[in-house]
Amino acid sequence: MDKWLEQFARANFTRSADTAHDLKTPLNVAVLNLELLRVRIRNLTAGNDDPKIIEYTKAIELELRRMARIFDTFFLLSTPPRGLEAPTAIDVMPIFVEAAAAADVVADKTPAAFVIAHEVRIREAFKLFFEGALKLFPRETVRAVIRREAGRLEVAVAGVPQAADFEPTKLFKFYYTDPLGNPELSLSTARLIVETYGGGLNATEESDKVVLRLTLPLGEE
Repeated sequence: MDKWLEQFARANFTRSADTAHDLKTPLNVAVLNLELLRVRIRNLTAGNDDPKIIEYTKAIELELRRMARIFDTFFLLSTPPRGLEAPTAIDVMPIFVEAAAAADVVADKTPAAFVIAHEVRIREAFKLFFEGALKLFPRETVRAVIRREAGRLEVAVAGVPQAADFEPTKLFKFYYTDPLGNPELSLSTARLIVETYGGGLNATEESDKVVLRLTLPLGEE
């Protein structure tokens, strides 16, 4: 990082949690006032709500709550965990195996693999990675494979998407909406976490399947 950019990064690290709170406060106020508006309209119409008003207010509330989640995710996870020292070498294999088992995903096992990171964040990244995969693929089609290559650890999960109009490029956007219409931040959040430790997360289409690949640079034991 260029020297002059360090001040920008330091200011962001220092103010991230406060900024997330400050941004969420007006959103919470907006949600509260939206509910008061619903009550007011209901009183004026003697309980005979216009279906369009119900539709519009639900859509507004959904987007306000989505924004709050995005603020929390970005401002809190793009900076180091509060109260923790510098990242250290941790063996991610037990974390990988535990996360796969919790998601009921069949997973290959390999010897210890050390990554320089904060354990709490890596646990969250693997958890979200598998959560996101299971929202994309039928559970019975999912298998996780882990391997080392060129100084990096790669975790790959392949499956057949449940949605007919699946678009890999949208998966990692904080504004992604799943096929059921729900905000879905699992994979975008997992990508943000691994990127802070020099890793990456992407999706590629291969034949009739889609492969999610999470990578992290290997560190010293």
